[in-house]
Amino acid sequence: MNPVRVFALAQGAVDHLPESAGRAVFDVVGTFAGLLPIGGTKQLRKNQARLRPGMKRREALALSAKAMRSYMRYYYESFRLSRWDEESILARVSGCTTEHVREELQSGSVTGALMHAGNWDLAGAWANIDLATVHTIAEKLEPPELFQGFLSFRESLGMTIYPLVKGGGALRSLEADMRENHIFTPMLADRDLSASGIEVTLAGIPMLVAPGPALLAQRTGCGLYPVYISYEKLTGSRRAAAGTKWGTRIDILPAVRATTTPHSAPAEREVDIARMCQEWVDTITPYLLDHLEDWHMLQKVFVEDLDPARLAKSRAKAAAAARGEDVNSADSQERQANLSSGCAQSGDAQPTGTRREHSLPDNRVDEA
Repeated sequence: MNPVRVFALAQGAVDHLPESAGRAVFDVVGTFAGLLPIGGTKQLRKNQARLRPGMKRREALALSAKAMRSYMRYYYESFRLSRWDEESILARVSGCTTEHVREELQSGSVTGALMHAGNWDLAGAWANIDLATVHTIAEKLEPPELFQGFLSFRESLGMTIYPLVKGGGALRSLEADMRENHIFTPMLADRDLSASGIEVTLAGIPMLVAPGPALLAQRTGCGLYPVYISYEKLTGSRRAAAGTKWGTRIDILPAVRATTTPHSAPAEREVDIARMCQEWVDTITPYLLDHLEDWHMLQKVFVEDLDPARLAKSRAKAAAAARGEDVNSADSQERQANLSSGCAQSGDAQPTGTRREHSLPDNRVDEA
């Protein structure tokens, strides 16, 4: 079915049903999706099992059903978000440990590293009201009408959005905005299978994350704040003000900071980017493990699940670009094939505690 049509039907249902009824419908959809052996749910269970090993089948199914209800809650709230006023948004969202980020925003901009957890759109709307103007990037989706719908929706919440396209300069645009204004640039960074993905370990398991937040912190000197978003049940006056039992909790954790600048040696900058990425992942890990049901990761994210040949080819292409080679030339392609073959033969997954070298040449960072 056409995804644009699906989203239009879902939006229509949300618009015509009372909130309690709409949430109930989306809960049922989430429960069934979480129990069925469909592709995305199967990968979700596989990701969850890596982080919560030893679950029995019944426990694994219960967790995936709970996670898909959380995911459907995200969609329901996003469809309804444009109808909520500022007072309603503030009642539904609890921003925790925000003192340090608020203090830094008095003198400049900050960036954030987020996971695909909770409701990041609602979190962005809250930040735009209660923290600072939000500027961020969004991956371009197909078909174009679907992406334009998401783009218009987020812009209607007051956010500035740059499409993430090859050669589009999205990261440079964010950097320029951060220098001109006091803004918050949160970025979903828990998955990057491109050549610029940085290998880290999440609870001891190798995965690839996006370097964007670390690059912004390095270039501007601002703090990189790990942010974990989860759902919480509301009670008392807050539940009455929100008009629902479900609220969103945003934990803004201690900042990770660069020890290098854009003027540092390239090798030093790369090492520092890898360190910052590992630090924000380490900082956020306990929150993820405590609220694993709110991590909506239905795609492959851990290195052991990836195609070794494709991953090696991507990394060889990045290395060729770092050397200033034409990655489409015959000689370059032959070298990439040789490198890919060698990497694939050595195995894609690395033992815990090891790290591959990554190349992040300046002419490729906007694809990060």
